[in-house]
Amino acid sequence: MSEPRQNIAATSLHQRSIVIDGHSDFLVALADGRMHLCDRVEVESPQTWDGASYVRMTPMKTPYTLDPYSLWYGCMGQYDIPRWREGGVTAQVLAIYLSEDELHSPLERALDMVAAFHHEIEANPDTLLHATTAADIRRAKVEDKTALLLSFEGGEPLGRNLTLLDIFYRLGLRMISLTHSRRNDLADGTQFHTQTGGLTSLGHELIERMNTLGMVIDLAHLSDAGVWEVVERSKSPVIYSHTSIGDSPGYKTALTAIDPQHGTSKLRAVADKGGVACAIFFNQADANAIVDDIETMIDHVGPDHVGIGSDFFSLAYVPRDVEDISKLPRLTEAMVERGFSDDTIEKVLGGNLLRVFESVLK
Repeated sequence: MSEPRQNIAATSLHQRSIVIDGHSDFLVALADGRMHLCDRVEVESPQTWDGASYVRMTPMKTPYTLDPYSLWYGCMGQYDIPRWREGGVTAQVLAIYLSEDELHSPLERALDMVAAFHHEIEANPDTLLHATTAADIRRAKVEDKTALLLSFEGGEPLGRNLTLLDIFYRLGLRMISLTHSRRNDLADGTQFHTQTGGLTSLGHELIERMNTLGMVIDLAHLSDAGVWEVVERSKSPVIYSHTSIGDSPGYKTALTAIDPQHGTSKLRAVADKGGVACAIFFNQADANAIVDDIETMIDHVGPDHVGIGSDFFSLAYVPRDVEDISKLPRLTEAMVERGFSDDTIEKVLGGNLLRVFESVLK
């Protein structure tokens, strides 16, 4: 039986698009030596896993309540070179994320992740490319490679020493979210059941220095007060590398709700600065649920300010038809089925993030 014409059109559109995924956490597994990117890693399903591995090793501690399976595997089996190639991924943002029990030596742990990042790129020169500019991403598309960009998810590795920012910049860091939910020396995160504030004076200095260096400011996991401060202070476009307006706690109306003090929504404020909000895949029901978020965001700010940021974190919290990054073409099919124009789909898949990178990265 021949493939439906609509699916053929979606496949062609996906293949010619520059596809950029705004967020993943799998540097944790790389730094721990549990996988290499050249291997297609397969993990047990949540239904068959017996937890024996979890008992033998203490998993990471996070600000969120996750099941043992997810804490043990993280996003292993969801990102690797074979899956990026199957998914048509042009560029992947990799986050340096620290668990609660790594905060005693954040700089050392971050450098371990940077070392793993560079090792994998050097070990796979035919398929990977270290991207520090938008031109690198375009080159990856031409050369049929996957470009990798390095980011911080939480500024703890910097401590109170912003000189380290320049060093990490030289190592290839090009994006920073100031917090990962918890409070640090830069700002308050989205701490649960806690009254939060905004940026510290050091956080203000960081924003200025990032603007000067040409680094992308990521608002993910930052407190509401902090978001407004960054939007007001940054001279460059800002992004949400992964976010949701669905039924997740704290997200339901946060992006599109009108803030009475500012007279606009956070999503509109990001769009007015030329920025992008990337729809998350984590804990979504299926591709159509992701497209629901994308469509709502487009209805609110138009097609020029929406992207994708998968943030897969175990097979226990995946859309049932987009279980890993190799299944990304299914999202394109869902947008085609929904009646999105080719131009809009290309923007959402990566064109909008590429525009921000072209504007910010130097």
